Amino acid sequence: MSDAFSHRGYLANCSPARKPDGTYQPYVVIARCSDGALLVNQFFPPTVRFPTRDAAIEHARQWAMDWINRRGSAV
Repeated sequence: MSDAFSHRGYLANCSPARKPDGTYQPYVVIARCSDGALLVNQFFPPTVRFPTRDAAIEHARQWAMDWINRRGSAV
């Protein structure tokens, strides 16, 4: 699964952190495509963990898409 994607004028990079117990904590950065302005730097709570990297990326990806969709297209 790809870490980065664009959606409605935003670029999101979902890069989970691997924890000592082997689980993955989701993480996402969202920026505007037009000027690269950083808008969100979101670490999820430590209790939000997934057994695989892909599952953590999918969680962050869905969160990012919901965040973007609530705000509308970037200018």
